[in-house]
Amino acid sequence: MSRRRSPADWKFTLLALVMVGLMGLAQWKGWLPQEGRPPGSRQPAPPAEAAVTVKLSGGWVEMRGCTLAEDCGNDGDSFEIWHGGQRQVIRLYFVDCPEKARHQYNGPRLAEQGRYFGGLTEEETVGIGEKARDFTLGLLRAGSFRVLTRWEQVFDSERNYAFVMIGQDDLGELLVREGLARIYTKGEDRPGGRRANAEKQHLLAAERQAKSARQGAWGLRQR
Repeated sequence: MSRRRSPADWKFTLLALVMVGLMGLAQWKGWLPQEGRPPGSRQPAPPAEAAVTVKLSGGWVEMRGCTLAEDCGNDGDSFEIWHGGQRQVIRLYFVDCPEKARHQYNGPRLAEQGRYFGGLTEEETVGIGEKARDFTLGLLRAGSFRVLTRWEQVFDSERNYAFVMIGQDDLGELLVREGLARIYTKGEDRPGGRRANAEKQHLLAAERQAKSARQGAWGLRQR
């Protein structure tokens, strides 16, 4: 036989419900202290760089505030970006990352890439391609970046050659230093910087350091 609740029981239940509701409201409003932060503080939102385009000499433009556009075709040296609401496909100057997957048409290219790094197997070459993809996309996902391009088309594709800057670092050079890219594709004078030949020599010096340190692909075979 159940006991009928007294007025005191109902008051206690009502008070508990009110307290639970107030606690939920306080947490939602951010009035409660968060772990690692003093009471009343809030986690600041990361600043977003405005998407602007700056015209440079020689037909170059600098696109600031670019962000990565997620796409299954993105890899270490070629990827889609967003800038000012427009989607573009970028291909890095000077560097070529190994293929990230084997398909029926890229076997010869994979073999060529493997030979460049000292005779890698096809499986090892694809593994480096996957690492290059993850390295590049990890950097691009971390925040906005700059793209310098003169809209030079890659053959007859929708891709355009460009230099990509992560802060003050050139993405192509970072890939070479990590042993994740070979110096093998079209180069160009840097806008306001080194001529193409000097840029290639700069990358070759970075590659020698990567070989010596056995970075990335260079660590899979004794040179």
